[in-house]
Amino acid sequence: MYSISLAVEDQHEYEKLADWILEEFMESCVLIEKEIKNLDVNIAVIEVRKWHDWVKIHRFRKRNTQCRIIPLLDPSLLYTSPLAIEFKLRHLLVKSVKKHIFIRTLKRAIVDLSNAGTKFIEYDESYNQIHNVHKKEHNHLPFQEAFLRRLLSGDVKNEEELIQSRYFLPGEAIPNVVCFIQGFVRCPARREKDEWHASGLIQKYFRKRFHKRRISFLPYRKHLLMLIQVPFEYVSLKHWNEAENKILDAVEALEKEYGIHLYIGAGTIYREPLFLHQSYREACKARRTSPYERLSLRYFEEITKDEQIQKCTDYIAQYCTEDLSIKRVADQINLSVPYFSRIFKQETGRNFVEYVTFVRMQRAVWLLRHTNHTVEWIAEELGFNTPNYFSGTFKKYVGLSPREYRATEEIIFV
Repeated sequence: MYSISLAVEDQHEYEKLADWILEEFMESCVLIEKEIKNLDVNIAVIEVRKWHDWVKIHRFRKRNTQCRIIPLLDPSLLYTSPLAIEFKLRHLLVKSVKKHIFIRTLKRAIVDLSNAGTKFIEYDESYNQIHNVHKKEHNHLPFQEAFLRRLLSGDVKNEEELIQSRYFLPGEAIPNVVCFIQGFVRCPARREKDEWHASGLIQKYFRKRFHKRRISFLPYRKHLLMLIQVPFEYVSLKHWNEAENKILDAVEALEKEYGIHLYIGAGTIYREPLFLHQSYREACKARRTSPYERLSLRYFEEITKDEQIQKCTDYIAQYCTEDLSIKRVADQINLSVPYFSRIFKQETGRNFVEYVTFVRMQRAVWLLRHTNHTVEWIAEELGFNTPNYFSGTFKKYVGLSPREYRATEEIIFV
């Protein structure tokens, strides 16, 4: 016997659902009308009438990992439905649910239980219910975003789930490369006065330039992901000159018109969607790596794959605040200074001194943004002889003096 719990405050809805359960599942299920200690709930229908109900569902799910949870969503909260996908719930109902849909959903939940776990989330049932209730809006975007977030986190594991996504994310719309975007606003006072939001402007400028191409955005707190579908004739975003020019044009325009400075890391192309999360990780790494050519746009494929040089760059990152000589680093891999110097520039695109300086500037940026240390203290911490020399070097790499940079505002995307 399977136990079914109805956490439904609407008395009319509760009685209707209870009658259907007793009528259709009398021999296989028992209805729990109140909480019973030491009794596992197999299926829980939980009404969602306000945002906080999703929090309750999340907590309940963590405590009852084997329970099949079925949210019963109020039509006014349809826009929150992608949370069912985020929470990896297999089923979803919308009030006022029809009998045949309710019975079919319960039967599927029972099959899930009897099969000891279905292999993927059934998007089609949930999506079709919401689509039928909300036909006028045709808003597929929340489902697309929820699915793409799961795809990029590596939660989508198999082809079946990928095929299910076709209901709201056509095959030709699935991206194959990820760009990791961060930045700052040079004049926060102007932004507040003119009442514009950097995140919205950034997306607007990129969409305008890619208006005939499929791109999508996923905002996180301190970074924005731009997902692009690169045509099959290109093996890298870097080789797609048209797209690279559009990205650089948008970056330049945003800086010129709004004082929005952007720094972008681009991952490699993955034609197999199940591996797109790797492009995300690569884009993040590219964003934080010394640029091969330009500061505003960096490619993961430009990062050295030479294990010995990687060992050296890791060493530099760890000891960048110390007095690092080229001999000290070359000794880590037992190479002569001339040979090391030659292959280091070949692999990183910068000579040793330039690379170490850039790493120190990255550290300086973090210290200026996240601490209250004086410029003088930071200069000394990073091994610069004088604050003036540090300030001049910082402006050369960042485009602003340390004090000017500290007055900027980091872009928060959500």
